[in-house]
Amino acid sequence: MKVVTQPRALETRAKILQAAARLFALKGYHDTKLEEVLASAQVSKGAFFHQFRDREDLGFAVLDWHMEQRRQLLDAIEQELPLAKPADPLQRVFRRLDAIQEMVRRREGCKGGCIIGNMSTALSDCHDGFRKRLAECFDEMAKEFLPHLEAKARQGRAGRRTNPSELARYIVTVIEGAIMQARTLGDAELLPQQLAYLKEHLKKSLGS
Repeated sequence: MKVVTQPRALETRAKILQAAARLFALKGYHDTKLEEVLASAQVSKGAFFHQFRDREDLGFAVLDWHMEQRRQLLDAIEQELPLAKPADPLQRVFRRLDAIQEMVRRREGCKGGCIIGNMSTALSDCHDGFRKRLAECFDEMAKEFLPHLEAKARQGRAGRRTNPSELARYIVTVIEGAIMQARTLGDAELLPQQLAYLKEHLKKSLGS
């Protein structure tokens, strides 16, 4: 992956990444042509190849860019949300879930879904490099919840068989599945409903 440091080049790179991420989410990686990315970003082919070696290089860069943008946005939304019981680690899990719900709500309906989930479906069986990077993305998502789940488990109310790592993975699975179904069904209320059920399950699992 090429490293870019000049301000104008960084701006061009950001425009390309933003355009590509939107198109990958809406159309899929395989069905998005390079010409569409260039037209959407309003950059020349020469400007593109100054930033990226090829379309595959762009795909990996989009994943990195998306994860960083996602983290920043969720952190910002969290700061806007109340924290009912600051001393309760589970409330921090719930606030992150609320931030995810709000992030999805701000999108245009259910269009696009989750680019990580979309690219996983399209690429995991046919490109080992993308499969590994996408697996890392899911791990990063789970790690957002893990410290709070571990802290809650240490309070001694969780059952013996409760595994915080597995719970963190379960949370991501519910989120991704709900986003995918919401997109397919065109039902913006599906994610809030599933997150409400998820919260109840976590309360029972962690003895809250």
